[in-house]
Amino acid sequence: MAQFWKRLLGAFTTLLGAPLAVAGCATLEPATPADLAISDVHVVDVRSGEVRYGQTILIRDSRIVSIRRNQASRPAAEIVVDGDGAYAIPGLWDAHVHILQNDGANELRRVGPAFLSYGVTHVRDMGSSPAARAALRELPEDAPHVIGAGPAFWTFELPYGDKAQQRIVRNAAETEAAVAEAAAAGADFIKVYAGFEPGRLRELATVARRHGLRIAGHAQPGAPIDEQARLGLSTVEHVEFGTFLGCGPDPEAYFNRTIASRYQNSGESVPAIYTAFAAAVDREACVAMWRRAAEAGLAMTPTLIATALPPERARRLLAETPEGLQADLCNTYLQPYAAPDAEAEQAYVQAGRFLFSMVHEAGVPLLAGTDTPIFCSAPASSYAVELSLLSEFGLSNLEVLQAATLTPARVFGFGDRLGVLEAGKEADLVLLSANPLETVAAYARPVGVYTRGRWRDEAELVRMRRVPPPASSSSAT
Repeated sequence: MAQFWKRLLGAFTTLLGAPLAVAGCATLEPATPADLAISDVHVVDVRSGEVRYGQTILIRDSRIVSIRRNQASRPAAEIVVDGDGAYAIPGLWDAHVHILQNDGANELRRVGPAFLSYGVTHVRDMGSSPAARAALRELPEDAPHVIGAGPAFWTFELPYGDKAQQRIVRNAAETEAAVAEAAAAGADFIKVYAGFEPGRLRELATVARRHGLRIAGHAQPGAPIDEQARLGLSTVEHVEFGTFLGCGPDPEAYFNRTIASRYQNSGESVPAIYTAFAAAVDREACVAMWRRAAEAGLAMTPTLIATALPPERARRLLAETPEGLQADLCNTYLQPYAAPDAEAEQAYVQAGRFLFSMVHEAGVPLLAGTDTPIFCSAPASSYAVELSLLSEFGLSNLEVLQAATLTPARVFGFGDRLGVLEAGKEADLVLLSANPLETVAAYARPVGVYTRGRWRDEAELVRMRRVPPPASSSSAT
């Protein structure tokens, strides 16, 4: 008799289209109308590292409305995509690019599709002309979302690069005017490049906060990085000498020696310079300094592919690079490594890992970024290389994933909308054929991307990887 009543109640549930819960019976989930359903995917929780297998993601109006277990019936969606057992993760962030400098709008059209093809749905541009920044109001369809700084701020004249993406501020009045101009042009933050000693950095941060903007960029002279964080620097870029000011020898002297080696043919070996600097660093003091910086709210974009790329990896990238600008830039990176032997190169690699390990040990939030198109960091394709380097330099696979998704979304103020896959968040996701928690090689070839209201399958992503040659050269900063 009990089974009879259960069957009868089940029949009424089906007829009425509403779920009824009965003791001892499973609750039937109601149909959720959706624009798109991506079925049979394994959803990776970027917070905990857990994987929910056999899920269907339902999307309506570019938002995730439901993530539920696969059901026998067809999902109630206009379009149903078979995920075929792929791993679903949030859209990836490249937290340090130079797409918009020089001919910014056209450059975004040229390389934007390739970024999407690697699952990079958001980028942070670190310097552009006001005109290029304004062009973002009409973002190309096949391009990632862009948050950008507008012109980079200096306290003295820059002898190279795109003059339209520089702002020279020599005093408080010029700082006030330049920040107001950047805010009016729609800048998302202020990029600080060089020359801002503690008083000037505090002045810049105070004006920026008044306009609702944060400061991000290079380490500045005159103060250790924890003090710079307290003065207002929100993210610092690159594992380089300047970021370790306060826990070792004078970084500017080592930086000048590197410039002389790379651009002035001084004859001194870059590996020898880096190895000597790392050997002189006080590890205990340095970790403590970085820990204080993290407590003050500082995050770091290491850009390992631009600042600590092992020469052997650089040669491999050069061999894979088509002739043209990027090959020239990669050769520039490799030029100072022509003389040193394998032992010296290995010492250089270990020096880079040592410097990075102190930042990691201190718990500084890390952001995945490439500094493209500098040196061997080709647009878009360099992103998977950067993620592999983060792994090689000591991050766990979950930490790599977080540096590419959860952490940048939170640090840049999008944590309420992006960075995790769950109901209510924006539908911004990537499908990988392998589990990124098991191998960072999974990032090298996404099999599906949904962003900005459009689904792109693997065949389309392969087509989007063909980057046209650049119209002119550019120099990243």
